[in-house]
Amino acid sequence: MKSLLVIGLTASLLGASVTAAAAPETLNGLLEQVRGFSAADKVTNQKREQAFNQDLAQKRALLSKSRDRLALAEAEQERLKEAFDANDLLLAEKEAQLTQRAGQLGEVFGVAKEKAAELRPLLADSLVSAQHPGRDQVLTFADSKRVPTLQDLEALWYQLQLEMTASGQISQFSAPVIGQDGQQRELAVTRFGVFSAAAEDLYLQWDAEQQALAALPTQPRQVASQLEAYASGTAAQVTIDPSRGQLFMLLDREPRLLERIQQGGNVGYLILALGALGLLVSLYQVLRMVMSEIKVAAQLRRPEKLSVKNALGRVLLAAQQTGSAEQRELKVDEAILQELPGIERGQSFVKLLAAVAPLLGLLGTVIGMIATFQSITLFGTSDPKLMAGGISQALMTTVLGLVVAIPLLFCHSYLATRSRRLTQILQEKSLGLLAEPVAAAPQQELPRAA
Repeated sequence: MKSLLVIGLTASLLGASVTAAAAPETLNGLLEQVRGFSAADKVTNQKREQAFNQDLAQKRALLSKSRDRLALAEAEQERLKEAFDANDLLLAEKEAQLTQRAGQLGEVFGVAKEKAAELRPLLADSLVSAQHPGRDQVLTFADSKRVPTLQDLEALWYQLQLEMTASGQISQFSAPVIGQDGQQRELAVTRFGVFSAAAEDLYLQWDAEQQALAALPTQPRQVASQLEAYASGTAAQVTIDPSRGQLFMLLDREPRLLERIQQGGNVGYLILALGALGLLVSLYQVLRMVMSEIKVAAQLRRPEKLSVKNALGRVLLAAQQTGSAEQRELKVDEAILQELPGIERGQSFVKLLAAVAPLLGLLGTVIGMIATFQSITLFGTSDPKLMAGGISQALMTTVLGLVVAIPLLFCHSYLATRSRRLTQILQEKSLGLLAEPVAAAPQQELPRAA
């Protein structure tokens, strides 16, 4: 305080001197001014001291409260420590008592928990859970340390029995189904054991993550009709998938006929084009052969009226011409030779196509294997899908070549048989006519065979 007074007095004197320099006053005025400054400084110092004292009192109060809280916390800590020690001793006594009372049942409880833990994921993944949702929640005691109750053991037994019984049953129930469009609807579901499920005309699969039934993304075309007939009640059998939809999905991925043909590439298209051409030629020749046989059969029914509109009539007219036996025979042979090109027309071409088709199939096989080896050279054998295109072409061209060649061989054989039979009829009738005496008749020019 003394230092503050000295500093204040010094400041007052300096101020007074400055004021005196500015405006000279008497010594009494200066003394009064210094007294005024001292009184003001004293008031200011008193206010500061009061503020300091109040702050000190507050801090002492806070310190006291903090000490009180610390004392209470330490006391609570001691109490909790004593309670923890007491509970620990009590827990040890209870565990010993439980072990003593359980005896051999402890192993039973352990086995029950183990089996419950194994059964829970099986129930969640089972198709039966669509009919009985939330079955795995009754086995939560498998994850707890408590002793299983009688109700827990009965729930474990019931779920095991339910799963075994449901595996051999066909059940109908109502459940939400996620359709192919992603919308969920309430549908009447038919469950076939634990293997397959169907709703209306859709096969379903069980989504274990969402715990919901969902329609297969692609329905198997081969067995869809069976499901529709079973749903309508007109059939008592239906195809099921023991893999719960996996086989149906693989079955639907089987390539269609058009996709198989596309695998053959350009060589496959060429083989099919030649096969179609051969079949058209064979069909056209068969129709001509049938028409010729019809006309020949009509001529056989009317041997007295020969016509140049059928092969037999033209040959018989040649046999009836006058002349020596040799000349008549030569005329008949000439007439038969003139008819043979029309009878055997197209057979050589069909035979050629039947021989070329397997060769083209072999060519496609070689091209496909070249593409396969190129894929192996570029990418190695790590990814079989890269080689599948070449292998598919190699196999499909061979298949297409055989598929085309076999029918063409049958067509050629059929045409050759019918042409031989028609030629045999011409030869038999003409030779029979040559063996008979021919009456004198004017020689006439026979028309050429078309």
